[in-house]
Amino acid sequence: MKKAFTLAEIIIALAIIVLSVVFLTSLGMSYLSILNSIRTRYIGLNIAQSQIELAIALRNQQIEKGLSPWVGVSAPGNYCIYFDQNTSRIIAEPGECTTSVEGFRRLISYSDFENPGNSNLTTSRAVRVRSEVYLGRDQFKLDVVLTKWHPTQ
Repeated sequence: MKKAFTLAEIIIALAIIVLSVVFLTSLGMSYLSILNSIRTRYIGLNIAQSQIELAIALRNQQIEKGLSPWVGVSAPGNYCIYFDQNTSRIIAEPGECTTSVEGFRRLISYSDFENPGNSNLTTSRAVRVRSEVYLGRDQFKLDVVLTKWHPTQ
């Protein structure tokens, strides 16, 4: 006598296989979504941190020249800070940084830490620097308080 599978057994086996494939596919898609979110956070926080490091380097550059640490950013507000490779200097310009990448925006803002209403940062002893990065719908913000202290002093 030959043994064969019944139609009910075949349908149950196919249903188990289909459900397993659907489950593994959804698990894989969730994993890829999580990886994309982690990548976006990593990139956004690194960009924000590099802006903070440029602000610290700008402050140090001014102190080393014997100038006020806030000469390039004497008024509270938003600035675009970047390193000019031609002159090997850090440049701070009022306003936001322009970019050709859609959904990407970065800015750095300065304000007096002790007296937020102060409109002249050259007289400030401490300045709050906030780096903001916008990547699509995600936003990342880092704050730091800079003083006039410098390691060479």
